[in-house]
Amino acid sequence: MRIMKGIATRVWVVSGPVSSFEKALSFYRDLLSFKVQLDGRFFNWMELGPDEPLCKIGVSEFRDSVSGRRPGGPTGIVLDTDDIHEFHNRLSNMGVHFTNPPSKQIWGGWQADLADFDGNTMQVVQDPEHYQRRIPPIEQAAN
Repeated sequence: MRIMKGIATRVWVVSGPVSSFEKALSFYRDLLSFKVQLDGRFFNWMELGPDEPLCKIGVSEFRDSVSGRRPGGPTGIVLDTDDIHEFHNRLSNMGVHFTNPPSKQIWGGWQADLADFDGNTMQVVQDPEHYQRRIPPIEQAAN
């Protein structure tokens, strides 16, 4: 059997713009409890998240003089939690804005939508059966 080389092996970093590193630290480190894994502010980059090999969130400060995405809007980030209601209550009590509170989803898990201090939106889910669940084919679900 031939082992394939040159393939993507994981999602390493998901990144987005922020208005300031201090606001990003306040949200991602202090509220979400992500560890600063790389502090490269001198080259406009920071990574926060769990230890290797898990994915990190990368942030860069938006500057008018440099082209790029502005803070605010969807990030595509989906967080996982073991207790979505406790997550929602804890962060809501700390001033985090949830655009949608936890709700049961048609696919079987729970989801809530939230925004960081710059309006960058993301989702949090609780779905321990995600990879074990059998989802019917679209043709069967339509009947």
